[in-house]
Amino acid sequence: MQANTPLERYIEQLRAMEIDIEAMDTHAARIRQDDLEFVLVVAADEPAFFQLMLPGVWQTAAATHRSQLLETANDVMNTIKAAKLVVHNEAVHVSVEQFVEGPDQGVALVPGMLELLKSAVAEFQERLGMGEAPRVH
Repeated sequence: MQANTPLERYIEQLRAMEIDIEAMDTHAARIRQDDLEFVLVVAADEPAFFQLMLPGVWQTAAATHRSQLLETANDVMNTIKAAKLVVHNEAVHVSVEQFVEGPDQGVALVPGMLELLKSAVAEFQERLGMGEAPRVH
């Protein structure tokens, strides 16, 4: 059976690449890799655009200085240009967005984008003093 929606095409093709992915709803899928849960968002009416997110990668403590988190997130975004880091409520979220010709091209980019997001998280943690980040970008 052939996938009908852009998200279904992503899921079908990423599973064929042995990526652990499952639909969350009609526009989003969960990808599990290296004990992390990513979210892939693909709108049916805009198949040329997708977003890959790693939500809640850093939970802020009451003693955490918000200005330090914002400054660190900004530094990481200046280093890894494609990744966006957002401090929202009590967590830091990392994402990347891409315009592609369609799901086939998007699927080809997903494995590299997963690594890019992991690299952004590692860079963020390193800058907050949690040890050296692996360099995958």
